[in-house]
Amino acid sequence: MSAVIATSTMSALRVEFVTDLPQLEALAQPWETLNRTATDHDAPFFQSFPWSYHVARVRLERSPHRFKLLVASLWRGTELVGIWPLSLQRSAGAWIARSLDDPFGQFAGVAFASANDIKPGVAAIVHQLKQEALADGLQIEALVAGSHLHAALLNLGASINEANHAVYVDLRACATIKEFRQNVNAKTRKNLRNLRNRLERTHGLAEHVIEERAQVGALIDQTFAERQRWMARFGRTSPAFRDGDFAAVLTGLAVASGINLLGFSLTTEEAIASAQWGFVYLGRYYAYLSAKNPDYDEYSPGRMHLGMVIEACLTRGIKFLELMAPASDYKLDWTDRTKRLDSASLPITLKGRIAIYASAAMGAPWARRLSRALPQSARKALIRRLSRN
Repeated sequence: MSAVIATSTMSALRVEFVTDLPQLEALAQPWETLNRTATDHDAPFFQSFPWSYHVARVRLERSPHRFKLLVASLWRGTELVGIWPLSLQRSAGAWIARSLDDPFGQFAGVAFASANDIKPGVAAIVHQLKQEALADGLQIEALVAGSHLHAALLNLGASINEANHAVYVDLRACATIKEFRQNVNAKTRKNLRNLRNRLERTHGLAEHVIEERAQVGALIDQTFAERQRWMARFGRTSPAFRDGDFAAVLTGLAVASGINLLGFSLTTEEAIASAQWGFVYLGRYYAYLSAKNPDYDEYSPGRMHLGMVIEACLTRGIKFLELMAPASDYKLDWTDRTKRLDSASLPITLKGRIAIYASAAMGAPWARRLSRALPQSARKALIRRLSRN
C-alpha cells in the first residue's frame, strides 16, 4: 500500500489515506488546527495530533504485523476539511478499521473544520474503505453518544450498542473551592473529612501536584505497576492491559512531544496512598490512570484523593475534568455528570462480520457477568490466557 492513496470524490469531497509516519508528520499543523475547533464533541484530546502520532509511532515500531496506519484525510479541492484518525488492526484473521488509538483512547472522534461536513465526510471515507477493499469491517469503541461521528455512523446503518458511561466534573459555575464543596453531598463530605483526619493522625498526610515530566514519568510507571497488581489480585482485565504495546505507549509519554502531563499523589510518612495522572488539553484535565495502595483501604484513599485532585485543578484554573469510564461509585461521590459511550460496528466482508461478532461477544454484558461468576482462581487463569493472546 502506498503512503497516500488518492481516491475518487463523493459530494465534492476527496479522501486520502495516510499510511506512514512521514506523511503523518506533514499533517501536524493543519491537523491540530482542525482538532482545536472541537466540532465533533467537546473532549477532543484523543484525536489530537501529538497523542495520535505518539501511539502510531510506538505501535508501528512494535507491532507492524497487527497494526497499520490508516488516517483518513478529507479534502475539498486544496482545502483540508477533516481528519479521521483510523488504523487497521488484525483481529481473528481479519483487518478491522478502528480508531487509531484503540484500545488506549477513551473517546473516539473526528477532527473537522465544520460539523456540517462530518456526516458526508464519514460517508465518503467508509465508501472508500469498501471501494478499495482496505478493511474487512469497521469497529469504533468509546463513541460519544450524541456526537456528530455517532450520528454519521448511525446514518450509515452501523450497529450501535451502549458500552459504558464516562464521568465528568464541570466546575465552570464554581468560582471557589467552597462553592464546589457545597455541591457535594453533606454526608459524603463529613465521612471523607473524618477519614482524612484519621489517616493524618495515624500516618501523616501530604498532597502533591506533579508537573515535571520526569517525575510524572515515574508516577506513570508506579500507577501502571500497581494497577497490574490490582487486576491480577482480583482477576480483572481490560483491552488496553491485554495489549502488549500498552506499557510502551505509557512509558514513552514522558518524552513525547506536545503532550501535556499532570500528576497527583497522596502520600503518608511510609508510602504513596493514592496516585493518578492524566493529560491537560485545551484547558481540560483528562484523568487517565489511577491507583491506590491497598494497605490504606480502610481510609478510602482513592475516593479521598479524587476530591483533592478536583480542588487542585480548580486552583490552577482547570474547570473541566474528564474522569473517564467506568462510572465508579468513588467518582460519583463527587459529581453526578456522565456521558454515554457506545460501540459501533459495520462489517464489510464475511471475515469481518465473524471477527466483529467474536469481539462483541467477548465484551458483552453476559460475558462479563459469566467471568465475574467464576471462582477467582479460574478467573485469574482465564485472564492470563487472554493476556497471552
